Amino acid sequence: MHYALVSDLLTQEAFEERVEQKAASLGGLVDEVTAAMMVVDDLGRSHVKIGSIPSAQTQVVSFFGKILEIRPPREFTREGEPPGLVASLVLGDPTGTVVMTLWDERAEAAGELEVGSVIEVIARPRSGKKEATCLALRESSVTIVETKKPPKSEVMAAPLTARILVIFGVREITRRDGTAAFLQEFIIGDASGTARMVTWTPELFADADEGSCVSITGVERKEDDGIVEYVVSDSAEIKIIPGEIEVLSKDASEVTEGQNPVVTGVVTAVFEVKTFITRRGTESRVRNIRISGSENKGGANIALWGDAADMLFLPGDSVQVINAEAKLNRYGELELSVGRGSAVRMPAVPGEAFFGTGMLILRPEGLSLDDGTGVWILQTDETPLVGTTADVEGICRNGRVEVTGIRPHPADPPLLKKRLGSLL
Repeated sequence: MHYALVSDLLTQEAFEERVEQKAASLGGLVDEVTAAMMVVDDLGRSHVKIGSIPSAQTQVVSFFGKILEIRPPREFTREGEPPGLVASLVLGDPTGTVVMTLWDERAEAAGELEVGSVIEVIARPRSGKKEATCLALRESSVTIVETKKPPKSEVMAAPLTARILVIFGVREITRRDGTAAFLQEFIIGDASGTARMVTWTPELFADADEGSCVSITGVERKEDDGIVEYVVSDSAEIKIIPGEIEVLSKDASEVTEGQNPVVTGVVTAVFEVKTFITRRGTESRVRNIRISGSENKGGANIALWGDAADMLFLPGDSVQVINAEAKLNRYGELELSVGRGSAVRMPAVPGEAFFGTGMLILRPEGLSLDDGTGVWILQTDETPLVGTTADVEGICRNGRVEVTGIRPHPADPPLLKKRLGSLL
């Protein structure tokens, strides 16, 4: 059984020879199983805790787990092949839980197991998921007293009533059979907090916008390790309801470890975007910003991952960090992580009428207007020629101008040379 953990490192004959040598070196004080575990450990493939399975760096993991739930085998058909069997176990230890799938002969063995017993498992983890496929298992004498609570799921009897805080774009997913499905995610909130909500029928929410208050029937509520998520069924009914639903929020100085609802603050520092390679070998981005709380009582660090890193932030911007988890970073400071299932929004603030004349320049933040005394970032779909002088009209909010009109001036070489000289 243990050879599966190191099959990419040496042959089975070499592994068995090492096991015999290990047992002999210890004067026969350990049995073959213990010796095999020690050899695996010597090769850097020791048992892991269940909580680390979603972030496992290897294709195969070994762990001990207490059986919290047995989902009995069910038969399914395979084209051109005999029917198959699939079952699953929910396993736990003090660090987390995992759903382990068993196929065919291993699924049959699920009926011989008992809830509460501990098993040793070799499995193939699903990256980023609390899921794994069983390769081998056996009962163990290891004792696991306490475990994380297993995931819970129930269809809600009463309608779900909440405010839609964030609407993400529709994503196309390819099923295992090759057909396409469409997934849309939301973040919703009420006076108790915030949560992620998903639907495989995005058209149900065609009339909903960010800020809409809704009542939804036909919702499944899932809870895992204290994190709540809602799944909207294909037959759900959605009603837009009048009025406002209060959403739990906290100041940036009140951030606590774990999930946070809506955190409000003001940007005080913005750092450069950094690129990195993910575990899947793709390139992604991360940007860090810091926000302060009201009356400068404290603040919070924020890590923005993926597309969120491309958002434009300026010192003085008011922000809302929605449904983000806070963890200790490498410096021992709490840091809100904005990625999947969380978002940052900048609430609308009153603007002032703006009119300015200056040179159009390109800065890292985007197209900007420089009048010699200040610089404003221009938000416009127009693409005027950079380096020209122009009159710009619009609404200004914290250094950004929402442009309503740009009128370039005729070329003036002497003026252009003078302006460029001041920039060099």
